[in-house]
Amino acid sequence: MIKLVTLTEWAAVSSAVAGVSATIFILLQLRHMEKHKNLEISMKLFEWAENDRLHRAFRWIEEEFQFEDYEKYKAQEDTSYDVRDYPFEVTAFFEQVGFMVEKKFVDFDVIIDRLGPYIVSNWKKLAPWILSSRKEKGDETFGQHFEKLYGETIEHMKRH
Repeated sequence: MIKLVTLTEWAAVSSAVAGVSATIFILLQLRHMEKHKNLEISMKLFEWAENDRLHRAFRWIEEEFQFEDYEKYKAQEDTSYDVRDYPFEVTAFFEQVGFMVEKKFVDFDVIIDRLGPYIVSNWKKLAPWILSSRKEKGDETFGQHFEKLYGETIEHMKRH
């Protein structure tokens, strides 16, 4: 025996299918928006890294920065604007990148692809200064996102 579907049953099934379809569509759109937001934030970070002042700071850290101890650094800091500001600028940049990665505002793989070697080289150069600055200022949080980003970058590089 064939049972006929009533108009009410047909409407209920149609509504359920429409609801599921709408949910899937919304989820796909949200995923697309998330990727777009991630890309936008990543591009802003990369744009910041290319600004002239920060670019000079990166180059100075790589070519000229030498840290032996905090006392020598303090003596140099008073004589040179670069010695005073560039380490802070580079640390602040990687601190921001590390924070964005930790909070999942940017995709870690995108950051690694673009900045991985720079994260490693800059941490190696600045680590003694950052660790001494923490002790000197009594601020154990100084550079913590940069340090965590460095650790994650090293782990990622070992796996790949």
